[in-house]
Amino acid sequence: MNQKVHFLDNQAEFDRIMDLLAKEHWIGFDTEFVGEKYFIPVLGLVQVVAEGVIYLIDTLKIKQLQSFLAIVEDPAVLKITHAGDNDYRLLFTLFGTVPSNTFDTQIAAGFVGYNYPAGFGKIVEKELRINLAKSHTVADWEARPIDPKALEYAIEDVKYLPALYERLTNKLRRHKRELWAREENRKWENRSFYEVDPHKELMANDLVHQVDFREKVFLMRLYRWRIERAMSSNIPKETVLQSRYISTVLRSTKGGPNAFKSNRTMHEGVWKKHLETWQELWKAPVTEAEKAVLDAIPKPLPEDPEREWTMELLYHFVKKQCLEHEISAALLLPKGDFNRLKAGSDDFDHDLLHGWRAELMGAELVNWMKKGGKVTVRWGDGECHLSM
Repeated sequence: MNQKVHFLDNQAEFDRIMDLLAKEHWIGFDTEFVGEKYFIPVLGLVQVVAEGVIYLIDTLKIKQLQSFLAIVEDPAVLKITHAGDNDYRLLFTLFGTVPSNTFDTQIAAGFVGYNYPAGFGKIVEKELRINLAKSHTVADWEARPIDPKALEYAIEDVKYLPALYERLTNKLRRHKRELWAREENRKWENRSFYEVDPHKELMANDLVHQVDFREKVFLMRLYRWRIERAMSSNIPKETVLQSRYISTVLRSTKGGPNAFKSNRTMHEGVWKKHLETWQELWKAPVTEAEKAVLDAIPKPLPEDPEREWTMELLYHFVKKQCLEHEISAALLLPKGDFNRLKAGSDDFDHDLLHGWRAELMGAELVNWMKKGGKVTVRWGDGECHLSM
């Protein structure tokens, strides 16, 4: 594993190397970026590993990354990553890139006995008997020159990807789960995976079900205003307005300065700076497009303790299946997705009850999960009998 390391900060040399890598059967890669200071993250470094060589691409000096992005999109070249959804989301956000032919060591590990999501260092230690020093997981990837210790960390993030790919692929093959891992990775190769509902925050806030129509309109506008301000200045949404103040602004804007003064939960410098704008948002007449968005918000379902109990019971059967087959339950049915299924939510992804998941759970358990009907429990003779 003594790969040569090349630092690429020249556009012509970068393009030459990418032309060579485009002919390879596989590459491994990772990205380093600065996201905490910006609305749209700044890509600071891309690490690529190929046969015997690691390339560190200075993306602050190399502005045209098309030749690398073309490799990411090329179905003829396998891309090996760890927790690659973060890297692919970044590339989609910055460049609209949608990958193809992907393999992720974190996903693969979840199919062969590791908890999901398992950290890179843990998998490397278990599979390759190598301990990684992760002391520079937080580094300033905009700073130049880059801290040598941070570069060592960046190199380690891709150095072991080829060996992990080989080890985990062999385990998947022995368990006959190569197709399962491939199916799970394939979801990253669809543009819809990266597209975000512009009203996601509104839909996720329980306040939208607790206020009247006019306040719903204002809440929607407030979220939209925060995003637009963050985008225009390229700063985090929390810098524009912290999420913990959303309810304060919602309740107090119509009352003017006195309402904010009596609230005391927000620094006066914040509301004084934006109050005039918020009041304009409050007073503006509702549009047909806004009505359509609010009409599409699903009504909360009434509480159903019987269904909740039933679904929790079934989820334990799912986890039992996972234990017996050494597959992470968090990979099979993430808790957030399960909660949406349990609640009968319209946005539950029903594809999660098909494919390899259905094969593992079995037809009866899948059918029970879909129906969510009443489970009858009967005790007798030291046994527990369940029927649905």
